[in-house]
Amino acid sequence: MSAATQRHVPLTGTHNVRDVGGYPTADGRSIRWNTLIRADALHRLTDAGRAHFAEMGLRTVLDLRERAEREHAPDAFTGPEPVQRWVPIFAERLDSAAMGLPEIYRRMVDDFGDRLVLAVRELARPGALPAVVHCSAGKDRTGVVIALALSVAGVAPEVIAEDYAMTGEFLGAEYLADIEQRMAAIGLSQQPRDNAVACPPELIHDTLTRITGKHGTVRDFLLAHGATGEELEALRTALVS
Repeated sequence: MSAATQRHVPLTGTHNVRDVGGYPTADGRSIRWNTLIRADALHRLTDAGRAHFAEMGLRTVLDLRERAEREHAPDAFTGPEPVQRWVPIFAERLDSAAMGLPEIYRRMVDDFGDRLVLAVRELARPGALPAVVHCSAGKDRTGVVIALALSVAGVAPEVIAEDYAMTGEFLGAEYLADIEQRMAAIGLSQQPRDNAVACPPELIHDTLTRITGKHGTVRDFLLAHGATGEELEALRTALVS
């Protein structure tokens, strides 16, 4: 069984739900299991899927999609719990259809740092965890936010890049057909097919390098865009076992 398969949470109606627990941190500890989950869209989640999240004590669903994506495919949670938070990373200010993935990731860091940090701060709220972070594929927007959270907790960049690349095992032909249908339904230009599924580890590694090259550390990047030291320490404490 591959490492990706061990982490995969196979819920009907989803493609790419994974637990990021167990990764080692710089201080010799590890990320708690059943605490931070990364996912693709959750609009087709079934009763069994909702029951799974209820059993793990899920408290927060953090949706990083744009308004049109949410309106067309709203998350399948109906009660007051888990708490649903919405932080659209691009805030309808980026048309990524004609861009390659490296440019999209550069723009996320350079132009939407405040949105990325707002998402991380949502995870740092008292009682926010366990949480699911998701977008449409659970790859790009989710990948960067998860990378930032794991960096705060002390996970090494190469480990974060390996986790990011695992997405490639789950976004196959069925996912492509699903996402193309959704994009067409809301009138969005379709990204090239390779953008929809490509997740080379160097992409997220280069993103973290871009952040540290400009700010020194991921922590300094987060602080520069509105996070507080107390929030980051609270997140680290909540994530690390």
